Amino acid sequence: MSVTLTDEELRTELYFHTNPLVQIKEAKDEWWLGTWSLSKFDRTWRVGYGHQLVAGATFRTFPFDIDGKRGIGVLFESASEPPWYMAGWVQPEREKEAEAWTAFLNSEIANRLADRPAGENTTFDPHDGSTAADIEDQRAMERMEHRKGKQPSKLVK
Repeated sequence: MSVTLTDEELRTELYFHTNPLVQIKEAKDEWWLGTWSLSKFDRTWRVGYGHQLVAGATFRTFPFDIDGKRGIGVLFESASEPPWYMAGWVQPEREKEAEAWTAFLNSEIANRLADRPAGENTTFDPHDGSTAADIEDQRAMERMEHRKGKQPSKLVK
């Protein structure tokens, strides 16, 4: 079953995802899309904390037009808890790229669920290892607090 974000949820996600996604990044042990990552070897995904990958987990894209902002959202549906995570968005003219990313990540998810490691892929740049991932983990935690009705301790911009 596809998740449908409410207008308020979408506004919150766009508040935290001010910049569009650029590309999938490859690290030694993970694939990254924004702050979301998938292990190359285990049935795990994470945004800050790790989560078990389960059958039914999938990425998809969706168009949006809200408050004068148009784009293509990239959403991970976990089929567990938390039920979804918006990895980010791209401009409408980059829809085909976002669809290619979701197809690639869905194939990698299928590999993990079948207990197969990642395939070789040299088309994605390696993760740069900067502190940006730490900042994005903080943002992810704040989004989760906001969804639960808690006031985030501070907002990172």
